Amino acid sequence: MTVSETVSAQSPAVAAPTAVNTPWEDGQPLWVFGYGSIIYRVDFPIEDQVFGYIHSRKRAFLQKSHDHRGTPTRPGRVCTLIPHTEWNSMFPCDPADPDAVCWGMAYKVQSGMEQQVKQHLDFREKDGYTEDFVDVFVEQSKGPVVQKVLVYVGVSDNPSFAGPSTLDETARVIAGAEGPSGTNREYLFKLCDSLRLHHPRALDPYLAELETLVRMYVASDKHALQ
Repeated sequence: MTVSETVSAQSPAVAAPTAVNTPWEDGQPLWVFGYGSIIYRVDFPIEDQVFGYIHSRKRAFLQKSHDHRGTPTRPGRVCTLIPHTEWNSMFPCDPADPDAVCWGMAYKVQSGMEQQVKQHLDFREKDGYTEDFVDVFVEQSKGPVVQKVLVYVGVSDNPSFAGPSTLDETARVIAGAEGPSGTNREYLFKLCDSLRLHHPRALDPYLAELETLVRMYVASDKHALQ
């Protein structure tokens, strides 16, 4: 099955997530910014890609996953983007670095496939995610290299938002959760590996520490079973 056929087969008509703003219109080129599983699992046709970063957002595992990396009774945790100002309100003892950026991959959807891919992504990101649009930068650029790039975020008032959680609490959930798309820890490990592969500084301290904690809990669980 081709990538295009996969999109068609997995994309039933669904209501689109509520958009914060909507600068993209059908028939126009469509760029999508991936900061989680879309970085390493691109299941839609593309014709270009740019590894870059966005400003003023912190990637965090504060979105519950009931349909991919967890279940309704035992949800996992996946990524969302938290504005720095909102992060600082939730975690006043761990404020965001105002100069920190969030790295990810911007993909240009294959021409002529924009609406079909959009429907597919609306379904893939249906568990509490909302459309937003960002500008993507690369090192040494004086301005954005791609503008008005579609990104799916779990805003803090969506029903699947986990709320403020310690890194240890988040790590324990990720170490044990599993859903139809696989284990929750696989999601985290593949994301970290992909970021390391693309840029030496793309893996931020939050992700690095979370990865260390999850590996520790997974190892301790395996040891307990021996």
